[in-house]
Parts: sequence; structure tokens; C-alpha cells
Amino acid sequence: MMGITWLLYAIASFTEKNIFLKVSRYFSVLIIIAISLITIGELPIYDEWHTKLTYKAIWFLGTPSEVIHTATWKQLIFGTSGIILLAWLGIFLLKKIVPIDIQPKRKPYWQSISFVILAPGFVFLGMRGGYQQIPIQISDAYYSKANILNVACVNSTFNLFNNWIENFKAGEPYHFMPDAEAKKLFSELNATAKDTTIHILTTDRPNVVLVVLEGWSGDLIKSCGGYDSITPHMEGMIKEGVFFTNCFASGSLSDQGMAAVFSAFPAQPKTSVITQPTKYVHLPCINTSFKTAGYKTSYMFGGQLSYGNIRAYMYYNGFDKIIEGKDFDASIPQCKLGVADEYLYARQLQELSKEQQPFFAAMFTLSSHGPFDIPMNEVLHWGEKEKQYINSVYYADRCIHNFLEQAKQTPWYKNTLFVFVSDHSHNSPKSWNFIQPEYRHIPMLFFGDVIKPEYRGMKYDSIASQTDLASTLLHQLNIDASAFTYSKNLFNPYEPRYAYYAFDEGFGLIKSVGRLCWHVKENKTEFEKVNSNEDKIKITKEGQAFLQVLTGEYFRY
Repeated sequence: MMGITWLLYAIASFTEKNIFLKVSRYFSVLIIIAISLITIGELPIYDEWHTKLTYKAIWFLGTPSEVIHTATWKQLIFGTSGIILLAWLGIFLLKKIVPIDIQPKRKPYWQSISFVILAPGFVFLGMRGGYQQIPIQISDAYYSKANILNVACVNSTFNLFNNWIENFKAGEPYHFMPDAEAKKLFSELNATAKDTTIHILTTDRPNVVLVVLEGWSGDLIKSCGGYDSITPHMEGMIKEGVFFTNCFASGSLSDQGMAAVFSAFPAQPKTSVITQPTKYVHLPCINTSFKTAGYKTSYMFGGQLSYGNIRAYMYYNGFDKIIEGKDFDASIPQCKLGVADEYLYARQLQELSKEQQPFFAAMFTLSSHGPFDIPMNEVLHWGEKEKQYINSVYYADRCIHNFLEQAKQTPWYKNTLFVFVSDHSHNSPKSWNFIQPEYRHIPMLFFGDVIKPEYRGMKYDSIASQTDLASTLLHQLNIDASAFTYSKNLFNPYEPRYAYYAFDEGFGLIKSVGRLCWHVKENKTEFEKVNSNEDKIKITKEGQAFLQVLTGEYFRY
């Protein structure tokens, strides 16, 4: 919108005719009226749906008579009055601030040329909301534990366009078969013969410290079949904890990883559920489960939580304390994306020293994210184009070790379960194809003195997904996990073993009898490794049914 106005003013600055300024005036008036309609029109919608205006609501404008008949007389009278008043005020200010000369004079060429050259820079800054690392997002308006205040702060027009774009990117719900057949296959895929749990902990009310590792690939962990020199401290922890050797990430982005870890909601091919407040409000969250069980909760990140709308998602889900990069002392050295892992862990130790037990403390690291500007000299001199990445994980591994060594000196350590899981994977020196299952391989580890001695050093080799963390963890604490329908309890021997993941144009499904990834648009298998053609057909149908059920739910929200 700003770009169109700039273009009209740029042309007008080279002529004495004011036609272009008049067109700009009419264009601005239309925008003012549209914004007035959106801003006032969403009030009764919020009262009905408890969400801001979305692209779905626009559909109803196709039947205006239904809209009018649904609204009360009070809503019609006050709504229409509000729209007229807001539009009048906007047009009044437009005329006062941006007058049009009756007989305009052509400006000197140096002024016109300067405007044409310099103005786009300011337009661009306005579009991205400033020159900060991450462009402005809905999350930037969130600040309160009271969600109604956050919702009120979000610009209604920005929210509507954002919602429209995200759903446009997602496309239409995938439809491979009749819905009844898809639901039947999905139910069979997730059928559990018996609801039981092997309890590996000495207590059902430990403190829980969840560390979401930025972009750790299974290729960097020896126990995952990876290299043996990058994460030596993690290897030492694996000998004392419970390690999931065949765990896979659901998506390829951090926001998708957050939805998978905290809400057990699998990734969608082209978008992320937590970028849209109207959708993630329908999801469960492990933080809510912990709070219901009497835990004090917190979430900490060393960078900007506005990325991927993570801040809004975390605020909505009611963490008692949320700390991000701007909340760290200014004296702490800053990398390009925020504070390095060593300072993140140091701050967490400070916070937990005064935290009431039991607590659930979630953390999200960032040092293993590009540009990998870590406060450490290069240690590993191999890896070619991934040399910086593997050095960043080496540094992150060392930070974990130091964190745990200091945590051992605290009174809360012996009653604490530490959970480490990656948000997604990353390219490694092994250079897997982005859509291959091997690329999605990530580490997941349970560690701490609360693990029963007989289970320490256990390696869980069955197939697992990061979405399974919610059910697995909550079952260990005897907390209801029934809301997490896409999550499997990995310590239930009767649960099915499989992992689903998404990429832009399709999905992958990993099972014990085979693995494949399916390209939806091209209607073909991109990669397969199966025992038989019958297994291939079965896995393909199951994957299609899973994606159809998942996106069907996504679009219903």
C-alpha cells in the first residue's frame, strides 16, 4: 500500500498536473474505509469466535444478508456508527496532513530525484518494521499474560493479511481418499492394544528442565550413528541417561519444532500452525499440563522470540515467566542473533536458584544457528562448508556440560529430570538430501538422578518422533496426556512405532518395515527404502491418510 502511494507521488513530483495526487488521495480514502471496516467489524466476531478477524470471516461477506440477519440491532447501529466515525476521522486527518495544491508547481528536479531514490528505503523499513534482525511479526505486540490485552494490541489489518497469506501458502486441504477412509487408516496406524507405562523415574513429581537444541542433527552424535568427535559430553551423558537413537523431527523450521515439542502438533508442508493465533489457541500445550499439576513454569531464549511468532504462542500458553534476549543484562556480549549458550545457561542457573519447586523450565538455545558467531576459536578443522556448524555444536555441547556441572552443586539438581531434544535437524558433512529421512534424524535424551539406576545408559532404538515427547513425559509424571492426539507414549510397549515429517511439497513416513517420502504435486515417491512393494503401498496410503487428517484439522481451526 505504501509502495503504490510512493509511486503516485514520484510521478506527481515531475509534473504540474495534480491528477496523480488525486488518485493517491482516492486510493488512501479507500484504504481508510477498508481499515475502518476491518477494525470495527472484528469486534462482534471476537465476541462470537474469541479470535480476531480471519480470512474465514471474509467468506461470509459473500452472503451479506446472512451477516445482517445474524447481527443484533445494537451491533448494526453501533458498528455502522463506529465505522463511519473512524473513516471520517481518518479522511479528515488525511486532508489536514496531506493537502493537495489547487495549482501545483513542479518541484526542482533534485528534489524529485532525491524522493524517488531515498523514499523506497523508508518504505522498505516501514514494511519490515525497522532495521532489527527479524522483521516485525504479530509476536511483537504480545507482552501480557492476559491474552485479551495481547489480542487488542495486534493491528487488525496486519493480522488479517498475515492470516490470509499463511493460509494461502498452505493451499487447500490435502485430499487423497474419502475422509472416512482416511480417518480409518489414521486410527489403525495409531491403534494401541493396551494403555500401560514403564516408569523409568524414581518420582512422579520431579523438576523438569527442557532444553530445545537449535538445529542439532543426529549425524553429530556418535550414538545416533554419527561422528564421534563433535559432542563428546553428550556421549558421556548418554551413558547415564535414556537416549532415543531413532528420533526424527517433524518439520524443518524452529516454529514447526516448537509446535511439535510443546503441543505435539506435527508440521504441515507449507506453513506453521503457531504463526496464526486463530489456530494455535485450539492446541494443547505441555506447559498447561504442568501448571495444572502445580508446577511453576518458565521459558527462556537468548534471542528475539518474535521469530516465527513464538513469543505470542508462549504468552498465550501461560508460562509464568518468559525471558528473551532483551531481558539479559546489556553488559553480556551479544552475538548477531542474541546471547550465546553459555550466558543462557548461566542465567537459567540464576533463575532456578530462586524458583519454587516443582518447576518446569524450558529453554531454547541459539548458538548452533547461523551465522555461528560463537565465542570460541575453531576446534574442528574439517567438515568443509559445514565446518562452522559442527564447531558451533561442539561449543554448544561444551556449554551443556558446564551447565550440568554447575547444576550439580544446587539443592534442586537431584530431583530434576533434564530433557534434551532438537527443534529440527540441519545439513551435515554427510550431505543428505533435504527430504530424506536421514536429514530429519535428531537427538532426544532424558538425563538426571531421578532416572532409576536400572534404566541409566538405556538406548531406545525403536522409531520415535519429537511429537512423542509430550505423551511420553506426561505419562512418566502420571499427568493426563489424552489431549495430545498425535503423541505416542514411547514407554508403552504396545504403542505403534513410526515417525511422520513434512517438507514443502509432501511428507515422509518412517516405519520398521520401510521408509519413504511422497511428493504430492508430482504424485510420486521421491525416496523409498521398503521391504516389499506391499509395504510401499501400505506406507504410502498411511502417510496420505495422516496428512489428510492433519491438514483437515488445521483448516478447521
